[in-house]
Amino acid sequence: MDDESTVLDLDLQARIRETSDAPSTPRRRPNGEHSSGARGRVRRAVSGGAAEIGGEDAFILAWGRSHAALRSKALQLWSSVVLNVALAAVVAFLAWRNERKEPLVFVRDSLGNVVQADAASFLHAGDERAEVEIKGFMRRWVLDAFTWTPLDVVDRLRACLRLVDGKAQAVARAGLRLAERQLFVERGVSGRVYDDKSTSREPQVVITRRTPLEVMVSFDEYLIDKSGRSTDAGHYFVRAILKDVPRSSVNPSGLMIVDVQVSQNF
Repeated sequence: MDDESTVLDLDLQARIRETSDAPSTPRRRPNGEHSSGARGRVRRAVSGGAAEIGGEDAFILAWGRSHAALRSKALQLWSSVVLNVALAAVVAFLAWRNERKEPLVFVRDSLGNVVQADAASFLHAGDERAEVEIKGFMRRWVLDAFTWTPLDVVDRLRACLRLVDGKAQAVARAGLRLAERQLFVERGVSGRVYDDKSTSREPQVVITRRTPLEVMVSFDEYLIDKSGRSTDAGHYFVRAILKDVPRSSVNPSGLMIVDVQVSQNF
């Protein structure tokens, strides 16, 4: 009996050892724990591969950025060159234009009006008076002397007589027919000089002699009454002898009348 129990105990112990030494079968975990672990291992594997691939991408990205920076620097260099060339061209144009630009001179005339004067008259004050300048002086004087209204008759007379030498004042006043003009002014009549180039009715100026300087002007005069009706006042000739005087804002031409004759006969 004892021998049999001993054999049974030995046999039971052997089975227990076999059972403990045999590989255990993995139990099925509830709620998919086994699959989640597998996915974790897959993620780790993928993440390891991604780390290796990310290193290559960083190199390519750095190379691309450096290449883009070089292209940007080249574009900035060309843009700077084009801009500098454009600025140089603009500066050269402005310098050329400044050399050719004529200065503007404004003066106050004898009637108190601010007008633009001939800049050459001031820049070449010591030069000999040109033919155009001489004719322009006499043309303006005739227009001022024989154009008037009841409102500006006094101012215009003072302006034109200011350009007449003191010794020729009496002769000039006689030629302007001041007594007759006074009667016209009292009746409200104004005087005008035909100055229409399209109809050839404008003052004609001729230099007849250079020493002494003598100029003759022919022109047509007309009168305008209060109603606006105009009537011809006749054809006149003005013969004047001029001399040079210093230029000024009142007399930019630098000429003075030393003798003058006004008549209707040539």
